[in-house]
Amino acid sequence: MRKSILALVMSGLLATGSVVSCAGPEPTEGTASPETTASAPAATALPTDRVDQVAPADARAITDPADPQATLVLFTDYQCPYCAMMDPLIQQAKNDYGDQVRILVRNYPLPKHQNAETSARAVEAAAEQDALEEMAAAVFEHQEEWKNQTDVEDLFVSYAGDLGLDTEKFRADYNSDAIKDRVARDLQDSQDLQLPGTPSLVLDNQVLALDSVDYSAIQEQLDKALNN
Repeated sequence: MRKSILALVMSGLLATGSVVSCAGPEPTEGTASPETTASAPAATALPTDRVDQVAPADARAITDPADPQATLVLFTDYQCPYCAMMDPLIQQAKNDYGDQVRILVRNYPLPKHQNAETSARAVEAAAEQDALEEMAAAVFEHQEEWKNQTDVEDLFVSYAGDLGLDTEKFRADYNSDAIKDRVARDLQDSQDLQLPGTPSLVLDNQVLALDSVDYSAIQEQLDKALNN
């Protein structure tokens, strides 16, 4: 199922030539459709005083080398199909650059997505048991199963169980104020930074605008940052 969904999304992107993202809130007049942003420059610099909003000290790390030469931050929405396509590319970047690049992941649950906030809480709750990446993969894989459901907690608990997590702890963390506050803070930071949509990639304070989901597009930017 996941492969067929991604294939449909990919075919649409190839036809439109659009940047891969679910558009953020309140698109301005003349922009592309609500689901896909139009072509954009290769990168946009963020103000230097916003660094702490991009990569706070407690951000979840996918890679955390002792002496990072660059920092890549992914802002993701687990209900966004384009974020599902980005996930394996980030895993590839982890494999290729994990000893040089610090890779962080933060939540950008778009308000227009019914279960973006709850799915972010599910991944954050799993992260409390060192299973962030595993839960992210699970929620992306089953996106069609939960995205339109009105009560998703038990589904997410079942995914946690499939991963061998302590489901009682998972449920408690999922409903905790600490996890809700973390997701809310990530969303506020994403909005304050005026990120265009999801997924958004920020490399050393530069918001990248990639024209495809090709791994080579991310690789090119990372190589440039590392002067490879």
